[in-house]
Amino acid sequence: MNARLFVYGTLRKDCRNGIHRMLAGDAKFIGHARMRGRLVQVRGGPGGYPGLVRATAARAWVRGEVYVLENPDDVLARLDEYEGCGPRDARPHEYERVQHEAILESGANILVWVYLYTGSTAEKVDILSGDYCHPSPSPRSVARE
Repeated sequence: MNARLFVYGTLRKDCRNGIHRMLAGDAKFIGHARMRGRLVQVRGGPGGYPGLVRATAARAWVRGEVYVLENPDDVLARLDEYEGCGPRDARPHEYERVQHEAILESGANILVWVYLYTGSTAEKVDILSGDYCHPSPSPRSVARE
């Protein structure tokens, strides 16, 4: 079985950073997808990044991209290091890699690897659009302006 990866933040094509270039070199983009969950802004500003947390509400969807990994063990080990959840990273980890169901634009359900945010979301701003590349303000962020 091919290992597939769902990415929703800084690993997406639009970010064009070094880690995405590594992913693009070792994986094949197979399409856009969505996954049940909620997207929060973990860190804002330059160098900012989002986190996906589990959610079951009917309107709770996160948008992203799916890749088939050419060398899954190698690629996932490098991504674990990037996400701070590798074997040498101090615990507790900010992210954990799990398998989860995603839905491709075609409607097909597939099993993918994804990095879930494990920290507290109490003080985090929601990305209501569920799309890190096309965010919409949350009521909390609007109230602060």
